[in-house]
Amino acid sequence: MQQTIKPGGKIDAATPSEIRSLLESIASHDESSRVRAAAVVALDGNGNGQDEVYAVPMGYVFEARRVSLDLDTASDPSTGNVALNIAGRAVEYRRSGSRIEYAAPDSPNGVAQVPGVQTWGSEQGPFLINGEVFEVKATGLTAGAHLTAIVEGILHKKAPSRR
Repeated sequence: MQQTIKPGGKIDAATPSEIRSLLESIASHDESSRVRAAAVVALDGNGNGQDEVYAVPMGYVFEARRVSLDLDTASDPSTGNVALNIAGRAVEYRRSGSRIEYAAPDSPNGVAQVPGVQTWGSEQGPFLINGEVFEVKATGLTAGAHLTAIVEGILHKKAPSRR
């Protein structure tokens, strides 16, 4: 927009250093929020299934802190549970189709099993960025059951890096 400047008129405009300072304060601000996302995986006749749990928005980083796994056939941690320390039984955490790690959810029984919960501290758990998808893949669990997977973590909108 063009502005006519008349003799003796004044314009209040930001100086280059004020603009630079403002841009630096905006660029250095990280936004973060807690996320909880769930998926129910229908297991086939062999107890196998896979589903997407959480898709990370573009421009964001997701740091997983906790995954809860449960079967609709389990009435408590000891009834209907599936131990994961047996050949042919596993749950995988995946990043857009690539395995991150095998699940090792803790249970009150002291073994890795479903139902169970796995937690990580800062700088330990899986992280995903820019549209990557956190997925769960089950192998050899209870045939025809439904596996509920809940992932919780911290979502960060990272400030652009300065060059």
